[in-house]
Amino acid sequence: MKKLQFTLFCIIIVFSIQAQTLNPTYNIVSPGAADAFKGGYTFSYSSAGTPWNGSLISYGGASNGYDTQISSDYGANRISFRTRNGDYNYWNPWNELVTSLGDNYLAGNQNIGGTLSIGVYQSTSSFSVGNNHGVKMSVGNSAWSNTSIIVTGYTVDTGDFTDLKVPGYLSNSASVRILRDGNVGIGVIRPTNKLDVNGTVHSKEVKVDMTGWSDFVFKREYKLPTLEEVEKHIAEKGYLENIPSEKEVLENGINLGEMNAKLLQKIEELTLYMIEMKNANEAQKELLEEQDQRLFNLEQKINQLSKSK
Repeated sequence: MKKLQFTLFCIIIVFSIQAQTLNPTYNIVSPGAADAFKGGYTFSYSSAGTPWNGSLISYGGASNGYDTQISSDYGANRISFRTRNGDYNYWNPWNELVTSLGDNYLAGNQNIGGTLSIGVYQSTSSFSVGNNHGVKMSVGNSAWSNTSIIVTGYTVDTGDFTDLKVPGYLSNSASVRILRDGNVGIGVIRPTNKLDVNGTVHSKEVKVDMTGWSDFVFKREYKLPTLEEVEKHIAEKGYLENIPSEKEVLENGINLGEMNAKLLQKIEELTLYMIEMKNANEAQKELLEEQDQRLFNLEQKINQLSKSK
């Protein structure tokens, strides 16, 4: 596309020049000489007002009041042009043509109707960057500790991955890694779950899908451990039955949903123990009340016998 545009540009120049005789000048050096140069070609130094040192051609009509100038850089294969506004007697700014060689600096909005490929042999989408893994987007300069924003790569352990980084002058370890299996790591380079976070997670709400719950404790067939059995397990193991030990938690962490279910199981077991204790207390209360009534009746009979004597 670039070559086609450049070829058409050159053809237009040739046809335009054929209608006008151009006069050669050896060179121009003085400041402002390029503005006054018309209807010819020369070697212009940048001091004369051209973007760089190289050949300069100026051509146009209407007594050269509406000239077009083309300036080339003999040392770096670059070319620029500008036009003269004869209505108001001034030159428009120089514009550099995009070429396939050297650096190109574009100003203003660039609208691309097709695909944009950077450093690729074959486009794979509307915007393609690079044939292989590497830095795909960056910002900043050489003084920054990190300039990368998007980086792709591959390791034997993880396979293909994409990293999202935070560029900045000061160094930082902020990184989000996405693996090809869909696992995401925040501060973790080898995530083994859909989301691994090396740090604290703060949220208004966390929803956990469960495959079961602890209400089986209230079913008739559930065998509630006796308090003697609970006491024995604590004395032997040092932790509650069906609850992970401190060692297991420190080594493997906890499953939030599973742990909540186990804690609820213990709460429901405690509820049953409290109900048993309540029933036992009420039975004991009734027994004490019955014994108090018997003692009262006995005292009444003793008093009656004492009065009859």
